[in-house]
Amino acid sequence: MLSCFLTIGLLYPDDLFTFLMNKIISKEECYKLGTLCVLKHLLPRFSGAWSGRRTVLIEAVKFLLNEQDLSVRKSLAELIMVMASHCYLDGACGELFVEFLVRQCAIAEEDVSEYQNQQETLEVAMGFQAVSSAKTELKMGVVSPSELRTVCEKGLLLLAITIPEMEVILWPFLLKLIIPSSYTGAIATICRCISELLRRRTVTEMKSQTDLPTAEELFARLVVLLHEPFARDQLAARILSVLYYLAPLFPKNVLLFWEDEIPKMKAYIGDTEDPKDTEDSKDGTSQQEIWDDMIVHFFAESLDVIRDPNWTSSLGNALCKQYALYVGDNEHSALLHRCLGMLLQKVDNRSYIREKIDWMYKNANIADKTNRIGLAKGIGLVAAAHLDTVLEKLKNILDSEACNKFHRFLSFFIYRGNTPDLDDIHAALALMYGYAASYAPSTVIEARIDALVGTNMLSRLLHVRSAEAKQAVITAIDLLGRAVIKAAETGAAFPLKRRDQMLDFTLTLMAGDGSEDFTYSDLEHIYTQSFALNTCTTLVSVEPKLTLETRNHILKATLGFFALRNDPADVVDTLINNLITLLCTILLTSGEDGKSRADQLQHILKSIDQYVSSPLDHQRKRGCVAVHELLVKFRALCSSGYCALGCVGSCIHVRHITDIGGQRNPSGTFFLPSRESLNIGERVMAYLPRCADTNFEIQKISAKILDLLFIISLSLPRPVGYAVDEDREMSYAALAALEDVISIYNRDVSIDQSDALHRIVSSVSILLTKDELVAALHGCVVAICDKVKQSAEGTVEAVIEFILKRGSELNETDISRTTQSLLSATVAVSDKQLRQEVLSATCSLAENTSAKIVFSELLSAAERDAMTKDITRLRGGWPIQDAFYAFSQHDVLSIMFLDHVISVLNEVPSHKEDSEKGDNTDHMTMPSVVSEMPQAATLALSAIFRGGGKISRRAVEQRYAAVFSALILQFGSCHGLVVMGVHQPLRTLLHTFQAFCECIKDHEMGKVLAKDGEQLLVSEKWSDSVGGLAKCVATKRPKEVETICMLLWQSLNRSQRFQREAATAVLSEYVHSRFVVIINLSV
Repeated sequence: MLSCFLTIGLLYPDDLFTFLMNKIISKEECYKLGTLCVLKHLLPRFSGAWSGRRTVLIEAVKFLLNEQDLSVRKSLAELIMVMASHCYLDGACGELFVEFLVRQCAIAEEDVSEYQNQQETLEVAMGFQAVSSAKTELKMGVVSPSELRTVCEKGLLLLAITIPEMEVILWPFLLKLIIPSSYTGAIATICRCISELLRRRTVTEMKSQTDLPTAEELFARLVVLLHEPFARDQLAARILSVLYYLAPLFPKNVLLFWEDEIPKMKAYIGDTEDPKDTEDSKDGTSQQEIWDDMIVHFFAESLDVIRDPNWTSSLGNALCKQYALYVGDNEHSALLHRCLGMLLQKVDNRSYIREKIDWMYKNANIADKTNRIGLAKGIGLVAAAHLDTVLEKLKNILDSEACNKFHRFLSFFIYRGNTPDLDDIHAALALMYGYAASYAPSTVIEARIDALVGTNMLSRLLHVRSAEAKQAVITAIDLLGRAVIKAAETGAAFPLKRRDQMLDFTLTLMAGDGSEDFTYSDLEHIYTQSFALNTCTTLVSVEPKLTLETRNHILKATLGFFALRNDPADVVDTLINNLITLLCTILLTSGEDGKSRADQLQHILKSIDQYVSSPLDHQRKRGCVAVHELLVKFRALCSSGYCALGCVGSCIHVRHITDIGGQRNPSGTFFLPSRESLNIGERVMAYLPRCADTNFEIQKISAKILDLLFIISLSLPRPVGYAVDEDREMSYAALAALEDVISIYNRDVSIDQSDALHRIVSSVSILLTKDELVAALHGCVVAICDKVKQSAEGTVEAVIEFILKRGSELNETDISRTTQSLLSATVAVSDKQLRQEVLSATCSLAENTSAKIVFSELLSAAERDAMTKDITRLRGGWPIQDAFYAFSQHDVLSIMFLDHVISVLNEVPSHKEDSEKGDNTDHMTMPSVVSEMPQAATLALSAIFRGGGKISRRAVEQRYAAVFSALILQFGSCHGLVVMGVHQPLRTLLHTFQAFCECIKDHEMGKVLAKDGEQLLVSEKWSDSVGGLAKCVATKRPKEVETICMLLWQSLNRSQRFQREAATAVLSEYVHSRFVVIINLSV
């Protein structure tokens, strides 16, 4: 087709030109496109024939400059490049065509993405297979915005590099195109073209032109556009290159500085990885902040080098004018705020400063977070040199807002319409106050902070509702605290007098409206809480030290975050890390000496215990991680010592109290806590269950916790009189064994859990002192009742191990307290299998220590239950009865337990009588005290008879005479109680006696009292029934008669009348029946 047009043109060039000019202005897109293609092909070949019609061609092409069709625009751009290469462009028309190319180069990424999405949607809807992006050049017909932009970028660069005639048009016209906001997307291409042009031309050629942007305007525009270091086509690097080439336009002093600084900035861009290529968004944010700081520093240093007040003021005016270029572009506006703030820092004209501050605030979009922070940082930079002027301006804004009462009244009723605006204003003001304090000189900040907080100016910003506004106010408080820290670092330290009030403000904002639950919280509120925790950490770090009341208030308000759900994980993990940092800071900055630090540690650890033992994995893990971090910080304190002046870590003051000449000064121990203050035993029992946890990570962390506890304890002073080297070698060997387990965990090598737990417990049992062991055993109840069954079982195993290895060291009081704890755990545990394991531990304690003390505590517990509970109606049974069963079934303890119960029945009276022993037996009164111990012992006997099986039956057979005698005497005691109106002991005894008969399989004796037994023993002839029981024994077990008689003969001297009568009845039966021939008695 093009060959046909070429042939026709050779014969009729004028007619063909006229034809094409008519078609190029046609309304049909296809005609326009075809004409442009033909012109591109023929123009190089007919440049001589058509040279006289250059003006007509240019006017026809100008007609298409506003064309909307992408294909036509692409063909037009290609035709312009052909025309330029054949010198068709000059003067104003050339600039017009160059501007057209720049306009196509400025196509935004948003337009490119939108077009791609539309095409993909269309292809999917029509069922077309998507064409590979690698073969885009093969697609015919449709031209994409990206393709058009690429063609124009390459074409414009070719004009600047390869066509010398275009240099006159491009330079310095391209400088005009840097300023308009519509050409922002083409800045990289424009800068590249300018750099290429300035390789061959000089900047001085443009100084005679008056319609070009000034150096101040160019600098203001280009510096702000540096904001995106990884923008398309190396935008930042292109801008830096252009600034370098344009340096002669600026005051002379800046050239040398830029020659040194610009290569460094370009090197930073080249060495830094684009965050879009990584998955870490935080890393990208950090890089952007660093780059923005570099830009502001470059801007500030440039002003310092120039040192021209007039030029600086002119630059400030240019910056203010360019706010209109970034309407809706909050990121560039934020950088513009900072640049203007830095410039005002260099100016001394207060009226000029006030004017520009007003302009900054007026043109800021405070509804946007990025823009708002940029404004606040800009104001803060101004405050670095003009703090009073800034504070005056902020106070005026706050006062003017407070005066608008009608606006506040409406916002109360119409929340959505007006309150966010108020929140934005308050958020912006808070940030501006905060950054003003942050950037202000440390020497003047103390009075300003006291005035800001003391006059309740800050409290007026607390009435915000949106999460972003709360975060802004919290950030402002954090900045105030950091200003105090910075002042201390520069040697101008002062206490933050209103620190507790600021903490209260922060916690109030963190809590929200009170409807939030720790467990369920929306994402923005979690962000707010995370900000608040950081701010609390900052405020806790400054003087004065926290009071106990304030500390408890903080802990109460923040520890609940450990219960947050684990979703979204990254956000919640950040919050938890901030919380742990806060807890560590409280530990490090509170207390005056080692003892008070240890008390702080204990209080925080006990507060976290509820999460360490939580039934939820993520809560347990968070609690363990927090404990580990606290112990790491506390170990550092103990390792480096404590300075009376408040220094943490190594400092010149510690040298006066610690190692001197290789020896530790005894006075240094005052600064360290004692081992007893760490409550090692209690802490070990709190974390030992986690070593048997179902979660591997928790197992590993808990092992490290125990390791840290003992590392710290071994480094602390021992009690006075303690033999230092007595067991130190054994302790360090045990500690090494514990660290071996941790090293296995760290290598993620598979290890048998039971073996790991056994090795940990073995080490711990050696490392614990005797007092710590007792404390651990006494505090085992909570650990045994752990909500994770596997952990509870592991705790029981640990307790048994402690008893087996160290039980011989326990004294009577220790055994008693340990028994009480194990019995309490038995009562508290509902799982039957776990209860049996606890009872096994109790049996182990009795077997390896003093069984008598353990049995006594068990009967005392039974006595208490009998007095306070209806043990027959307890849901799940009576736990103490399970203990009775456990002892009765034990091979070693069963007969010992039976002997102890019998001795209790024989030694403890059922009541105290008011009558005297002797003849005055007719008158009986109610007992002043009825003892429940005999009833408890009776219940224990019943359990032995019924639940012990072969083992208990063998013990009963061996102690038959003693058991029978004790039961007979108890019948007498119970008869006496019945006479006084107390019937329950007799009923319990009858039940026990029947169990005794069943146990020894003496059914005849059981029948004596099986029917109407209570009536028989209540009647006046109750002794006859007792005699009947004695007769059964004589019949079935004649060999036991002599032993029974000897035991009952000794009972005749007892103080209780009815016991003597019961014994007499049995002895009389045997004498009358001639079963006893000779009784060796001492009368």
